[in-house]
This record gives sequence, structure tokens and C-alpha cells, in this order.
Amino acid sequence: MRALLHGWYPKSSEEVADLWDSAVFVPDANILLHTIRHPFAVREDLFQLFAALGQSLWVPYQAGLEFHRNRLAVLRSGHEAYDQILRGSEKSLAQLRDQLRQLRAHPTIDIDRELAALAMYGDDFRRRIEAARAQHPDQELEEAVGRLSDILEGKVGDPWPADELAKVKKEGEARYARQQPPGYKDAGKDGDEYRRYGDLIIWRDMIRVATEQERPVIFITDDVKEDWWWIHAGRKIGPRPELVEEFARSSGQRFHMYEFRNFVRVAADRHPEFETNLATVERSLQLDSDARRSRWEAERERNVRALEEEREAVIGALAGTFDAADATFLSDLDKPALRARLAEINEALGVHPSRPGAGD
Repeated sequence: MRALLHGWYPKSSEEVADLWDSAVFVPDANILLHTIRHPFAVREDLFQLFAALGQSLWVPYQAGLEFHRNRLAVLRSGHEAYDQILRGSEKSLAQLRDQLRQLRAHPTIDIDRELAALAMYGDDFRRRIEAARAQHPDQELEEAVGRLSDILEGKVGDPWPADELAKVKKEGEARYARQQPPGYKDAGKDGDEYRRYGDLIIWRDMIRVATEQERPVIFITDDVKEDWWWIHAGRKIGPRPELVEEFARSSGQRFHMYEFRNFVRVAADRHPEFETNLATVERSLQLDSDARRSRWEAERERNVRALEEEREAVIGALAGTFDAADATFLSDLDKPALRARLAEINEALGVHPSRPGAGD
């Protein structure tokens, strides 16, 4: 059974060690962007790690394209963070000041003293953030892009011709319709084929390079979506078993994946020169991962709220009780179209039609 369903069996430590000795290492765009996200010491270690991979490092054109499409936004977000943090701190401090001032009296809280303490804290915090702004390493970050380009010289794949893009678009439409990984979580993305089918393009490129070089591939990505990862009870076990098996069928080679934090940890075991700063690197990567997860969860909550509001409007439209001014996008839909949209929303929210309040 293991031979037929090998994708469902996590690799042993011996199998992983053998992979490291022979694999092509493929970083995703989100990994390349780490070289301009983190403090100096972390960036230096990442560059050393990429350089140590030597000729085993290879980047699909799509990953390089996504890096350049997103790098200016990453650089800009570093600058915008100062004002965002200061606005957030001032808002929080203002709320605390208001709470204190609303206390007409209190047995133990000295209101005037605490207000003065908040003012001192706010002034000190602003000074530190402004000092950090003054030290923002614009020149270093520009140089980091150049250093990464030098390391990747001759190690980036070719762009896809228009006719091949047309084929991958057709393939992607069919795969996404049946939720076949990878990439189906990007089905709703706007833009050209390189955006909507970017993961599938990277996947096809990895299969091609494995076939041509007759070497396994280790893919390094901080993409957290389930169309790449085998996730059980909230824990990533490894790459999707379907991907491991498809890769073997298509290329005759093995496939493995790492999140970057785990990749750095394993790399430090094989390259002792990285062990010195390993804790610092892991800490910085963990903070970045936590921030991405927090943003993803906040976005998911916003999407759920929007779907719930739309669902109420659709139910109201079906019942003839909704206010057209509040849901003008529904006014042109007939009842079959409204029922179809309600079914889509129920599926997205996991609402079973037979439950009370699930709609017609």
C-alpha cells in the first residue's frame, strides 16, 4: 500500500537527508521578499543561506515576477508602519485618557498621576518610533535587491510563451473547478494568467526542472493555504499527498516542502555557520508569520461578516422585505438567481439549508 499511496506517508529523517543531498531548492516569491523585510542581521544570514545553496538554488520566472511585483509594496509598508503605529498608539492612549477622566473619583487610582504617566509614555514612545524612522535603511534595502539579483543570476527560469499560458489557463480552469491542488484557492484573484494561475505555473515549472535535471525538488514557501499543505487539526503535516504523487508520476522524482522557519532550522544543522544567529532569524520569521496570520484572520472575519450581511439581504429579497436602497445590487436579480446566490453564500459559510434560518 505504501508504494501506491506514498504521498500519504510522511518522509523519514533518512529520506529527507537524502533529498537534501540531491535536490533542487526552489524558493517562492514570499521567501525572496524576506530579504527586504527583516533587520540587517537576519537579511545577512538569509543571503548567506541562499549563496550556500549554490547551483542547487533555482527560481521559477513566476516567483521572480511576483517578487518584483510586490517588493515596492513591501518597501513602502516599512515606511507606512511608523505612521500606522503612531496613529494606533495615540488612539489607544486617547481611549485610556477618556476612561480616566470619566472617573469622577476612585479610592486608589490617582487620576492626575496616571494621566501624566500616559503623557510621558506617549511622548517617549513617539520619540523612539521617530528615531527608528530616521534610521530607516533605504539604501541597504535597495542594495539587498541588487544582492539577491546577483545571487540568482543564471538561476531563474524562462517566462512562458503566450501559447503555453493559454494551455495552463485552460488546465487551471479545469483543476480549480474540481479543487485539484495547487492554486485553486487563487481562483477568485483578479488579473492576468500570471496572477490567477501563478501557483500552477510554478508547479509546472518545478515538474519540468525536476524532469530535465533528473533531481528531486524542495519547495520553500510561506504560503499557508490548504491547496499546498496537508493540514490536519490545524497542523501542517507536509505537502498535499496529491502533489507528491502527481510530481512523481509526471517527473519520476520526489517532492518535498518547507515553511521557511523550518527550512532555516534544518539548514543550520547542515551548515553550522548559521547556528550562531539561528534564534534571531527564527524569532524574526516567527513574528512575520504571526503578523501574516493575524492579517489573514482579520481579513477572513471581514469576509464572513460581508457574506452574512449579503445573506440577510438575499433572504430579505426573497421574502420581499428588504430595502432596495440598502441592497441595490439585488434589485435586478430574479428569484432563481437569488436562490442560486443564497446557495453559494450558504456553502461558503458552511450553513446547511435544512437548518432553521438557512433560507428558501
